[in-house]
Amino acid sequence: MKKKIALPLASMLVLTALLTACSNNKSSDVEPTKSQPAASDNGDTSKRIKVSAMTILYSAAPPDKSSGMKILEDKYNMDYTFIPVAAADYYNKLGVAVASGDLPDLTVYPGLDENWYNYLDNGVFMPLEDYINEKDTPNIAKIPKETLGLVTYKGHVYGLPRLRSQAAHTLTIRKDWLDKLGLAMPTTYDELEAVMKQFVERDPDGNGKKDTYGLAFNAGSGTLGAVSLLGSFNTPTNINWSKHTDGKIYPVLAHPNFRDGLSYLTKLYKEGILSKDFVIMKGNQAEDDFLNGRAGVIGDFAWNAYSMDRLNKARAVNPNFQWEPIPALKGPNGFQGYAKGSGINGFVAIPATQSKDAAKVKRMLKFLDDQMAADMNSDPYKILNYGKEGEHYNLKDGKVVYTDLGNKERPSLYLITNPPSEATGLNNPNDSKEIQDVKNASYKAALAGTPYSDPALKLVPTPTLKEKGTELNKNLFENIVKVITGEQSLESYDKALADWKTKGGQKILDEMNEAYMASQGQTK
Repeated sequence: MKKKIALPLASMLVLTALLTACSNNKSSDVEPTKSQPAASDNGDTSKRIKVSAMTILYSAAPPDKSSGMKILEDKYNMDYTFIPVAAADYYNKLGVAVASGDLPDLTVYPGLDENWYNYLDNGVFMPLEDYINEKDTPNIAKIPKETLGLVTYKGHVYGLPRLRSQAAHTLTIRKDWLDKLGLAMPTTYDELEAVMKQFVERDPDGNGKKDTYGLAFNAGSGTLGAVSLLGSFNTPTNINWSKHTDGKIYPVLAHPNFRDGLSYLTKLYKEGILSKDFVIMKGNQAEDDFLNGRAGVIGDFAWNAYSMDRLNKARAVNPNFQWEPIPALKGPNGFQGYAKGSGINGFVAIPATQSKDAAKVKRMLKFLDDQMAADMNSDPYKILNYGKEGEHYNLKDGKVVYTDLGNKERPSLYLITNPPSEATGLNNPNDSKEIQDVKNASYKAALAGTPYSDPALKLVPTPTLKEKGTELNKNLFENIVKVITGEQSLESYDKALADWKTKGGQKILDEMNEAYMASQGQTK
């Protein structure tokens, strides 16, 4: 009989992953169901099994049955049911499946949130650490300890991360503008300001008009754009929380260093380095300004943003367009570093109902392990990603070109996890050398100096944060925008921050820092 569980559904699940994670003071009512793999089960694929897998769909769904599906079924001797769910409906579908006790065998969980830990405390998913070893799951075994730690709870590994590079956003500059104006790559914030001011004043696009500005920056989406700009202030906006030298964690907009970053932004606006329209601009509009030759620097490009499509778009406007990532700037206190990403895009979990069948669990983990193979010349990688040569793809000048059949039903359309991004992105054989070079430069720049992560990735929102956090941050954000435009003084930020603390922000800080200290094994 399948176990049913009554837990909160979508209303709780929509909490942002960057503000969530585990609370170490939860009580556990259910001990993890463990199944020690038997040696005799190892590698046994003689018995055909049924495997269902649910994942998030971001584009058109592939056919229910196809030649690509058959490749997977034959290779792993399984009847495979692929359940793609549109991203907008995924949380609801997942919640219903958990509540009914009818979870697919392999379930993609989108990110760390409060429900995830509730589910673990109630024994919904099984621990996997006993199945992970270099012999049976060599690719899974290579997952970095820091990354695997994100899905480790109370000493047990409950999910397999869908890997993404931790190299995240960097500043990117128009290299052709630098060269045309005889300017050097900036290394400090003062140098960056001076370079961007030249982009405003000296007609870098050569059209005889003063119609360019320095930084593609936006606030129309309700967050501050140029997310990596203040990385070396420890207050970038591509993370939500950041650690201070006092050992405490703070929301970025309330971080002790943010006032200095805000002062810098105010100065850039006053000098015309920011677009006067940044208040209403959205992220895609800022990107368009950079690619179309209006702005010389952008701050929300990760290494995987360097694509042929973007390059073609930019060169349609200016054939001489060149871009280059800016190494982490030296900050006011001497610190240098960009914020890293979490390194995962959700994870794959197996329901506890499967723990009684060790052989099936091993087969499913083999299936997942092969999907994580990073060697693009290996059999698992080629078969699972490309399919059969001559049927799903052909090689042309060493590059993979999919056939019509391959575009519709190659095996990769049915996979639910992936190799490390370094394999599928940085070294994508279909990228031109120019794209590969700039990706590698961005990757290197993002991890140079002292890169750092959001310390609250594994902290669930505390009661006050859930109750008041959104409104408090909205009010603080609105004040910050007015300070940047000069509508209000920098001192008004001090008052707004004091109000934020009085109305609940201080309690948020106290609660989150108590949870953070507990997660680090510390007490007051």
